[in-house]
Amino acid sequence: MRIGILGGSFDPIHNGHLFMAKTALDQYSLDKVWIMPAAHSPNKNEDKMTKAQDRLNMCELAVSDCPDIEVSDFEYQYNDTSYTYLTLQRLTEKYPQHKFYFIMGADSLDYFDKWYHPEIIARLSTIIVIIREGFSSEEIEQKIHDIKELFPCDIKIATSPRYDISSTVLRERLRDNVDCCPFLPEKVIGYIKQNKLYQA
Repeated sequence: MRIGILGGSFDPIHNGHLFMAKTALDQYSLDKVWIMPAAHSPNKNEDKMTKAQDRLNMCELAVSDCPDIEVSDFEYQYNDTSYTYLTLQRLTEKYPQHKFYFIMGADSLDYFDKWYHPEIIARLSTIIVIIREGFSSEEIEQKIHDIKELFPCDIKIATSPRYDISSTVLRERLRDNVDCCPFLPEKVIGYIKQNKLYQA
């Protein structure tokens, strides 16, 4: 199967993440996209993050009506930092029958060569970069060219509607009791309210 991997802290997961997953599914005919919350994020202070189980639960609610998008707790099975290269190594060992596509936003591509072992990520997966409307495709093409000068990689481009929101901004809005209905799945909003998450 052709499996897309969309990782992140998802604190909380929002409609922009779902747009990315659906864009990759549709434009590259993937069989599934696995939403994979990081158990121990290498770039975040875990003391300030929402509990891992809550983030996983919100992801499952967010995709409950999306038949080709599933949530994977794969990184929760290991008690170490959730580095992408390590996750892909473990995935290819466990699921040698699948072909993996790693999904990232165009902003992440800008510093992809600074990640831990990006050459391993590129060797074990095809990379799908989601470009939002309004992004300069010329800049992206130049960045892809620069990365290919460093190591072999197959980087593909997909275009999605512009969606200017982030989990950081949403956490601030939720703390201030600002309406987030346009940005979050309804079931996720219900879970946040029920469990009193992101309150001041």
